[in-house]
Amino acid sequence: MEHSPEYYQQMEDDLNVLEFTQRVYGKGSENMLSLVKNFWYQYCQFTKKNPVATLEGISINVLYAFFDWLLRERKGSLGAASSLQTYWNALCLVRKQETGCHQIDPLIKSQMHGVRQRLAIAHNLRKDKKKKPVLHAEDEFELLKTLYTSTETTFPHERYRVQLALVMQLAGITGNRPSALLSVRYQHIKVTLLEDPGGGEQPRVLIEIVFHHTKGYLGEKDAYGFPFYIVFAAASDYVAVANGRGRNEFGIPDVPNEPCLLLCPHITMLALLFADQAFAAPSLTSPEQLFRLRIAPGQKQLPVPLKEEMAERPLFRRCKNTVEGIQISEEQALADTTLRPQMTNLGIITGMELPTGPYTFRRGNGQALDNSSEITDAQRNIILQHHNSSVFQKNYASRYMPDTQAAYRGLKPQTALMRAASGMSRTIDPRRPRKLNLAQQAEVDRHPEVRLLRRRLKSLLQTFRDQKRSIASTKGTLLYNHYRQVYQAHRNLKRRYEKALLTEVKERYKKEQPVIDIQRQLKGFPVAEQEALQAARYVFAERVHAIDALFNFATSSTEQECRRRVTAINTLIALCKKQESQGFRRRRADIKVKEEQTSVSPPPSLSETLPVECKATQCIFCLGNEDLSAADRLKTFAARGDLKKHFHRKHLRHHSA
Repeated sequence: MEHSPEYYQQMEDDLNVLEFTQRVYGKGSENMLSLVKNFWYQYCQFTKKNPVATLEGISINVLYAFFDWLLRERKGSLGAASSLQTYWNALCLVRKQETGCHQIDPLIKSQMHGVRQRLAIAHNLRKDKKKKPVLHAEDEFELLKTLYTSTETTFPHERYRVQLALVMQLAGITGNRPSALLSVRYQHIKVTLLEDPGGGEQPRVLIEIVFHHTKGYLGEKDAYGFPFYIVFAAASDYVAVANGRGRNEFGIPDVPNEPCLLLCPHITMLALLFADQAFAAPSLTSPEQLFRLRIAPGQKQLPVPLKEEMAERPLFRRCKNTVEGIQISEEQALADTTLRPQMTNLGIITGMELPTGPYTFRRGNGQALDNSSEITDAQRNIILQHHNSSVFQKNYASRYMPDTQAAYRGLKPQTALMRAASGMSRTIDPRRPRKLNLAQQAEVDRHPEVRLLRRRLKSLLQTFRDQKRSIASTKGTLLYNHYRQVYQAHRNLKRRYEKALLTEVKERYKKEQPVIDIQRQLKGFPVAEQEALQAARYVFAERVHAIDALFNFATSSTEQECRRRVTAINTLIALCKKQESQGFRRRRADIKVKEEQTSVSPPPSLSETLPVECKATQCIFCLGNEDLSAADRLKTFAARGDLKKHFHRKHLRHHSA
């Protein structure tokens, strides 16, 4: 026996029942509970109450006062009436954890309905439900087009661009939540060559993915234990199979003669696999070799295994700073906090009115399943990991109704028109304001509350100068803590007013611009045409090649189709190796210059300009980094002091020794 009887007897005696009998929640839920708990303790400290005793004997008077205080503390970030219900539910769980009391007095539960309503009125909270946009395949095409062609979509490493494309493709095809998508590792992926059912000589490539870490108790949802098999009749057909462990396995076959490879997840997935050299066969190092493979006579498939030593490596990974510059980590998965801003920013650059996020793809997938005659409600629930259909109806079903006129009048439904009307592409408008102009920024700076905090911040900075000390040198002191509080309060307040003003500007544009456009047409002016898109000079020639390959049209012969796919995969492999900038942040001046470039020619070859010797004001590390652009490698600093600061900031501080 590993342990003695006394060991387990001691365990029985020392067990903290309150702690070890609490349910373990997901990271998001734990963060919410921690936030509400901190607010409760702050309120009790402010009102000089015992937090645990007050929770145990909770009263409606205390609850009303607490939520009123909370709404004032969270002013600007807690603006919806529905959020009060979320905070109340979280407080009930905090009470259960802190006191062990599992039940809330039914009278208090009933009284809280009225409390929430009156607080919503008193604090002018938003009562309308948040819009839940649905993103269709044609909307995804617009996003991917912007991702690869726009010069405003910048990333610290070009692999982020390819990863984001694959995340969007898989999110639309499988409908999985972002946590399940980002947790995919190489052990969850299978690549197989299957016989062509049409009798063709070229085997069909099938990629299968098992998604783990789906939403549910302890990160796993095991609602169903029976297998099922579904074939989707859509532009990008795929197969979903629930194995005996309750996890959905998605088979994604290639689409023969795909009109445009931009939506093809095969191209993006294989590019990442080859970029990581993930295949177990040592000689299988290029897509050309993969498409030359054939299935042996008498067999129906040829598995293409991945390396066992890479089983735990995440498919979607974050980048890190190293001495050689920004590199992709081999162990750290891409964070959800990185993915969401990337998607949101991409939607803004595309010109979509409503925000783009992982759940817009999930809702689009759910609507496609619901509209499909091949999919039953039970199968849809299994694919989306829903307990029953009410979850879909409440949270995912589109509130844009189908062609009810056709149903009532007995006409043929105008499905294509109604689909376009319910999609996000209809709102694309490149003219829509995306940020405040200088005059509007100055208006925010002149706000009395912002000016007050700015004066306090300047006063503290003057204190540092009077003491002849830097801010960093006072870390840990009361002065430093006070400075950080004022700095964060000023920053948060300014951002809140900027966000509110930008929302107001967008609403004004939405109301006024259509009237202006109509008036122009009625007065005889020509329709304002969008300026012709001029392809900017991209930082890398590899990006130009990727755009050409992804937008290449389908061919008629099998050999040409294989060559087209191989070219597209190779261009993305080359793109995955490039670093776009010297650091995570790009200077505004660099962005401005980049936006003003309009030459369609690729950047010059570095071999034509590479110096024989490194100049005294050039960085030798950057010069030798082939993953950087020519401009970054050949950058010359104004003085050796600037070079020294760059060397310490970008290289020396990341040295492991």
